[in-house]
Amino acid sequence: MTLPATVSPETAATLLLCGRFGPVREGANVLSPSKFNDFSHWLDTHKLSFADLLKPDVKAILRAYQSDPDAAEHLYLLLRRTDELDSALSHWRELGVWVVGRNDPDYPLRLRQRLKLAAFPLLFGAGPRALLDEGGVCVVGSRDSSRQGLEFAKQLGARCGKERMTVVSSDMRGVDREAVTGALDAGGRVICVLSDCLEKTLAGRRYRTAFDDDKLAAVTPFSPETRFKVANAIRANKYQYALSDVAVVVETRQTGGVWLGADENRNEGWVPAFVHVSDTMAAGNMALLHLGLKPITIQDVDKTESLRDFFLQQGLRAGGQHKPGRGGGTLARRTTADLYSIFLAELRVLSAGRALKIADIAAMFGIEPAQAEAWIARAVADGAARKTAAADAYSFN
Repeated sequence: MTLPATVSPETAATLLLCGRFGPVREGANVLSPSKFNDFSHWLDTHKLSFADLLKPDVKAILRAYQSDPDAAEHLYLLLRRTDELDSALSHWRELGVWVVGRNDPDYPLRLRQRLKLAAFPLLFGAGPRALLDEGGVCVVGSRDSSRQGLEFAKQLGARCGKERMTVVSSDMRGVDREAVTGALDAGGRVICVLSDCLEKTLAGRRYRTAFDDDKLAAVTPFSPETRFKVANAIRANKYQYALSDVAVVVETRQTGGVWLGADENRNEGWVPAFVHVSDTMAAGNMALLHLGLKPITIQDVDKTESLRDFFLQQGLRAGGQHKPGRGGGTLARRTTADLYSIFLAELRVLSAGRALKIADIAAMFGIEPAQAEAWIARAVADGAARKTAAADAYSFN
């Protein structure tokens, strides 16, 4: 299994402010996501970084942020938890757990671009972190799905594994676990988004071989020892969609976490979404079909020559339920429908760290300069690109 590296200063500071580890000090409750977002915005507007919070003169920064002495002292108490943090990092490292903060340059780009401030300040994980920026097929469904739904999920996972498309799901009993098992049995790769104990997952035997072979990355926005809560499962749904290129809802009721996740993706337009259809469909599946999700059948999974191309061709026609300006993916970079994320991913490779001008970029992709300029403007707004000192030249993060 890929071993975790030492955390960056940005991540260390985020852990000190938001991480739950060690004994709770009186008057030092960790920052909520909303308070963390406020503080992060203040640092950014004052040209400060989270790494600055680890410097000896941090008290001056805290006083400037919070004129209330008690509030500034609260932040200072959090930042003094360095011994407890060292102990927690050592424990996590022994287990194979890595952690990255949202303000860290190594934070997954897909989560940064799609979830923005809706992402929790920290992301914990185990396994190959690079897998998180490669996209895949999100497979979700009810824990109490029908036998037909479970079989569909397993066959879908297996087909994705054979076509080297990563399955993005959870370790929840039912559809999700069947899809993960199908993909791993076929030699494929998996991203498991967990809503409960990462430590328990690592200690279990179910995925030991997959972890050892770097076939599985398990991630969670919650502390590694967190136990299951329904609310956390619902909060984790958005991570599955945001890490993917396309989603398949296998079976759902019209209430509950699976339905809420599918509805949130439909409203946000993160990725094109499909729903499993059959002769005996759940009411929730029928409702999603009427709301604009594209149909996918067991015959599509079994008999389509290329499931990758099926997703591309059908997904790009789903203009009514997918908003490509806010999503996009990389299922096939050869497609002529270069979505924004495909363009950006290719550009990082082609630029090889060089600053490029709009005309150069347009020539690389064979597109009009106006189109290249529009995409670059969006990349700058997303923080994925910046204008250099050279006139009309841009570098890419």
